[in-house]
Amino acid sequence: MMRLIEIVVALFVVARVTRLVTADEITRRPREAIVRRLRDGSPLAYLLFCRWCLSVWIAAPAAAGWWHLSDLPRWSGHWWVDVPTVALALSYATGLLVRAEPEE
Repeated sequence: MMRLIEIVVALFVVARVTRLVTADEITRRPREAIVRRLRDGSPLAYLLFCRWCLSVWIAAPAAAGWWHLSDLPRWSGHWWVDVPTVALALSYATGLLVRAEPEE
């Protein structure tokens, strides 16, 4: 049961931080200020508004933190297998949660 709780919490952390950076009103002004300083078509500007894209970058340190801090057994025992696998799974699940949100 604890394994499931840890993964669900990690998923919701990734999903919430991703939404906070890309879509929430509270971060709109900083997001727009950054985009104004970038050239047109900048990949970073695109990343700041794409939840599918940014979730990969948010999930990577979340997965590394999970691997390092959790006492649960890992399926492979190798960080270089488990961390990218968990990060990609968290990112994809975040993308699915994004699809469930109503359009603004």
